Amino acid sequence: MERETKDVIVSITNAMRYMDPVLKLTSIGTVMLLQHFARLIQERRLQENTFEEFSDFLKATDGKYDIMNVPIADAEQMSEELDAMGVHHSVLPDLNKDDGLVQVAVYQADKDKFAAWYQRHLMSCMQGGEKSLQDLQNLTRGRTSIVSFPLEGMEQDMAEDFSKLGINYSMLPDLHVGDGSFQMVVANADMPKVQKWYDLKKEDLLKTEGRELPDLDAISMEEYQQTGQITEEEYVESASPDIKKAIEKYENQEKGELEETLAEPEQYPKNENVIEFESFSRNPEYIPISIDRETLIQQSSYQDLEEFQRHGMFACRVPGTWNTEEMEEQILLIRMEQVFETNDGKGYLAFLRKTDPPIVLSGKTGDVMEQYAGIGSDAFARNYFEKVQQKMLEIDQKKSKELEKAVTKAGKEVLPLKIPSNPVKAR
Repeated sequence: MERETKDVIVSITNAMRYMDPVLKLTSIGTVMLLQHFARLIQERRLQENTFEEFSDFLKATDGKYDIMNVPIADAEQMSEELDAMGVHHSVLPDLNKDDGLVQVAVYQADKDKFAAWYQRHLMSCMQGGEKSLQDLQNLTRGRTSIVSFPLEGMEQDMAEDFSKLGINYSMLPDLHVGDGSFQMVVANADMPKVQKWYDLKKEDLLKTEGRELPDLDAISMEEYQQTGQITEEEYVESASPDIKKAIEKYENQEKGELEETLAEPEQYPKNENVIEFESFSRNPEYIPISIDRETLIQQSSYQDLEEFQRHGMFACRVPGTWNTEEMEEQILLIRMEQVFETNDGKGYLAFLRKTDPPIVLSGKTGDVMEQYAGIGSDAFARNYFEKVQQKMLEIDQKKSKELEKAVTKAGKEVLPLKIPSNPVKAR
């Protein structure tokens, strides 16, 4: 189990490299989604390119998306139609092929364009009811209302009652199965009958089940479409029983490395005297680099270095990349917990994992520099930073001397008092 858990973490980490380094530390729901995908890939329920495709979408949209339920059988056709309308989107893996819904992540800036397509599609796939939608619109000259009933599971009984009462209606697709409600289009002329039926049902449920229903209200098309929007957690929870069973072994585990980082990101480097510093300094998988505060931070031409701190990232200029005329500065990002303050705040010691590629941004565009993707931090540090073995040695020597002084002082405090010799008698 420990090996499988580590494999999942590695999969998530690899996927996150495709994403903007700040985005990946601000979207907890996105990390949860990627973790779920990683587990499904581990269980061979998803293709490995799921990460790359979704991560490309996240990077292109800055993580600003909504997940929508769409009642459709042909996801490829939907994707082609949305592409033709210029709607940036990503079709998510269908976690439950029996619910009749497909989930699509839609760029928030394209929300209006998607809503136009969404409405046409929903109207075209309406079925059931006493009348088809077109017949109902023709019959009422468009005088209809959308009503949401908090009676999910009672659709069949309701249809029989409406048929007996002569109520003209058309059933809308349920965009959020499991939320307790469903929607239908009803002729305005029949709304008094609907209200009377609902009041009787409300009294009956209160008497027989102690269930209290809210008042009945008509909703707008926009509000109906909004019922199709779900969170990442709801999307994951919608998975079929067999998928849930396949990954249930991952439940009730400790939070993953990325989740912990996202939940409470460090905003300031710790002092070198903390125990975490010793842990990094003795770990052969990490290489230390020295960062001078004045030259690599205060003199940086990039004005928003402190902005990264709020997202748990330490930022500094890469030595040798500063061109004052063309501003071709490059910015190195390091997780805050891997950076420690030294020399009374005048400098920092940071630890980079040797095998991981460094995260470097262009100071001009803010984009991730792809040129560093193929090299590890060990080679990067040798090329751009001085190794700090000597600095580490000085720190160790300093700590040893301080410890020696402390021990000496403590020893003196517990030694017995020296008895003065008898005074010399006056002659």
